[in-house]
Amino acid sequence: MKGSIQVSARRALAAVASTGQAAAAAAAAMPMRLPLRAAGCRCFASTRASVLYQSQSVPTSLERTGLVGTVRDGKGSDGEFFGVDPVPVDVDLHDARGAGLTLDAHGFQLVEHKYDHVDYYNNNQVLSKYYPEVEALVTKALGAKRCLAFDHNVRSRNAKIAGKQLEAGNAVQEPLVGYGVHNDYTAASAVARVRQMAEPPKENDTLRPILGDTPPLDPKEIDSLLAGRWMLLNVWRNISPEPVLKFPLALSDGQSCPLEDLVVFEIRYSDRIGENYFARYSPQHKWYYYPKATRDEAVLLKVWDSRGKAFCKAPDKQTETVPVTFTLHSAFDDPATPPDAPDRESIEVRTIVFY
Repeated sequence: MKGSIQVSARRALAAVASTGQAAAAAAAAMPMRLPLRAAGCRCFASTRASVLYQSQSVPTSLERTGLVGTVRDGKGSDGEFFGVDPVPVDVDLHDARGAGLTLDAHGFQLVEHKYDHVDYYNNNQVLSKYYPEVEALVTKALGAKRCLAFDHNVRSRNAKIAGKQLEAGNAVQEPLVGYGVHNDYTAASAVARVRQMAEPPKENDTLRPILGDTPPLDPKEIDSLLAGRWMLLNVWRNISPEPVLKFPLALSDGQSCPLEDLVVFEIRYSDRIGENYFARYSPQHKWYYYPKATRDEAVLLKVWDSRGKAFCKAPDKQTETVPVTFTLHSAFDDPATPPDAPDRESIEVRTIVFY
């Protein structure tokens, strides 16, 4: 079913707003999220909010169908979506703090990371200073042999509305409330993205201003790297001095996501086609978030793991698999957010991790 996101998402988000107002009215009669009494943990009670899924009319598939997608321009912004039908669904989101969630078992985890922050709206500072910091953080946290940071997005709704661009970089994007529940890669696009790192950077590639035509990965090593365990990992953080109150990041436990509900969403660039997984609603999904995330914390978000058991091809007795391949995620509009809450400002850096 083809259609424009500008029509269907408006209808869906209107329903989200209505749901949010009703939830806010109900919450007015009771205390808002009160801290839980957990020693050594800055914990909060769960909240309830709407996230956007795809309706039952959108065809599910683990492989590209050509029926669902968008065209992305050279500044990183999407055109009209086709084939989508977003529907808001109320879900419970549990406080992830102190819940013992790990990257292998659930698909995400929080790490403390105090850092001499850069100007995240300056692309050169992010590439030259923050990328190496992220690579060091990931390598140490995961015990990996190597980490390559290769792309990023800065998000702020106010800056997006104002048409702000990063200095020497792409347009600022907004938190993906209206984008819907998704994962950044599919079984096909994850491998393809890693292989593209052994080719000269393309027109839209963030590393092109630094590397020119030099591949980020040695083409002679790519097959051996792919033969071992590798992971596509996002490092998400708040970049504002104020904790995140507006449009926090929702994360679904990777073990709670049935494969039969996935929808391949094509992202058509001028020189390649990327793929995401969108999803239909499933009552099995279990959602979490990190309330009041600070800029001295980072969320490690797994968007593909070559050793995830659901997609690991014919593992032998020597090949160890992990429970989670990827994590569905989305921003959401929390009805408990104060009306005067500051705008969310965040950055996610995309990395490839090799073990």
